[in-house]
Amino acid sequence: MKRLFATILQTLRNSILVRLGLTMGALALLSFASIVMSTVIAEDISGKASAINISGSLRMMSFRALSELQQPALRQQALATTRQFEKRLRGLERFIVSKSAPDSPPATGIAAILDTWKGHIQPLAEQSAAGSLPALRLLERDIPDFVEDINAVVLLIEQDLEEKVRWLRLTQLVLLGCIILVSLLTGWMLRQQVICPLAQLLQAAQAVSQGSFAVRVAHLSDDELGQLGRAFNSMVEEIAGMYGHLEEKVADKTRELTRTNESLELLYRISQRLSASDLTLDNIQDVLRDIEDALELGHSMICISENGQLPAHPVIGTLSEDELQGFCGQQDCGRCFARSDTALSDQSEQSTTPAMIVVPIGDSEQLRGVMPIFLRDDRSLPRDKARIIETVGHHVTNALANMRRAGEKHRLAVLEERSVIARELHDSIAQSLSYLKIQVTRLDKSLDNDGDTRAIANELRDGLNTAYRELRELITTFRLRIDERGFNAALHETITEFSAKLGFALTLDSTLSGIVLSGNEEMHVIRIIREALSNIERHAEASAAAVHISVDARHAVSVRISDNGKGFDRGRQPANHFGLGIMADRSQILAGRLEIDSAAGAGTTITLHFLPQKYQQTPT
Repeated sequence: MKRLFATILQTLRNSILVRLGLTMGALALLSFASIVMSTVIAEDISGKASAINISGSLRMMSFRALSELQQPALRQQALATTRQFEKRLRGLERFIVSKSAPDSPPATGIAAILDTWKGHIQPLAEQSAAGSLPALRLLERDIPDFVEDINAVVLLIEQDLEEKVRWLRLTQLVLLGCIILVSLLTGWMLRQQVICPLAQLLQAAQAVSQGSFAVRVAHLSDDELGQLGRAFNSMVEEIAGMYGHLEEKVADKTRELTRTNESLELLYRISQRLSASDLTLDNIQDVLRDIEDALELGHSMICISENGQLPAHPVIGTLSEDELQGFCGQQDCGRCFARSDTALSDQSEQSTTPAMIVVPIGDSEQLRGVMPIFLRDDRSLPRDKARIIETVGHHVTNALANMRRAGEKHRLAVLEERSVIARELHDSIAQSLSYLKIQVTRLDKSLDNDGDTRAIANELRDGLNTAYRELRELITTFRLRIDERGFNAALHETITEFSAKLGFALTLDSTLSGIVLSGNEEMHVIRIIREALSNIERHAEASAAAVHISVDARHAVSVRISDNGKGFDRGRQPANHFGLGIMADRSQILAGRLEIDSAAGAGTTITLHFLPQKYQQTPT
């Protein structure tokens, strides 16, 4: 029992919630008791006012029954009054018995009245109603006493009612006093153990939010708010300790972020410069100088091994001649290439004189090299700089690979262009010169045989004119360029040029703007159009011509050049004319087909059909 009591006391001391719960429970219990007492007493006194009224009516009915018995004509009515009197009297008796104790004065009084009624008054009333004068005289004498007895019972009921009301008033006052006392105790407890500690805690929290870490909470009891106060004090102490080093940490982080931002800006500038289309080795060397200055590094260079052969040869570098001779004279290329497989941070920690790191360059046997970088004052390389240098190595690798691929593409383009020039010279100028050579042989024989030399000379003149015109056309064609304005601009310039040559405006209808053609395809299409328009200029004698370019749903391109000239017979095509053959060759290069529709006097229509290479590789 003592342990239970001690546990309860300990719980009360350590928990403000338990204390407040008990006070709230006490208030609720007192309020409930007050309500129950009021309900019980109200239930007990309910109906007693009605009982007093019934008692008053019994007195009135007693005198009325006596009055009716005194009148012979109303004696039968008096019997009805006595029956009603008895009914009310028994109802009053049942009410008093239900509301009072068996030996209470009201119960005793009403029992006596009921006995008097049954034993004396009711028999006399019945005899008087039957005409008995002696009974009437006795009834006249005893009715006042009977009424006095009823009045006594009414007085007892009133006294009992007042007693219950006084008891209710006293109980309510006592319970109200207890409620007020418990409420005051609860308010004092709330103020002392909740409001004041919370106000101190709030004030301390506001002080901490303003940067004052010397404030402490004084409420340190064993209850919940005391535990919160101790936790708050501990937290403030930790914050004060952390805040002491916060500025230093912020400064460190700021310096770190600044270095990171500078590194990102450096890498961005390097990537932009190394991704330029007109990149040269001089540009890469300028980039290396910027890296050396930004990262406080020594001199550097790039050595490339051709097809994996050693020794490698330097391609760019910032080393002086003396440094280059001294370094390459002391180092073995194989050692540099082997060292490039080690992480940069590990390389910088190895003892070498002079201190250096080797960054690998290239990702294949065709492009493989190293980028040795010397460190200033033999200092080790931080990890952040090592990561930047590794990234720069990747950028330099991509730049050198792009330069190599661009050079290869340029070489292939030159070879292809030379092949095109050779083919077109063979198909045009070479054929014309062969024809002229044959005519010169005929002229030589004609001179020996005294033949018609003038006709042969005319043919030679016509052949020379044709060769000269074809040479001028080839020169114009080879000078043709499609610049950054694109294919449509070159097409409109061609239409404008030949409109001036033909003397009438050519009609152009093109829906090619939504289709992507390669540079090779654009050049062949524009040259086919120029060759067809050139044939119209030289041979068609047309008054109208049109160029129509359309694209179907499969992205297939159709180029149609038509005129209303004199046309020609395909079976009787003149010798020494190679324009149609050249156009057919170009259509084969485009993997397309060339259709020629012409007849004498019916004009000519040349149609090119082909599917662009992009849409041959990529299904729609």
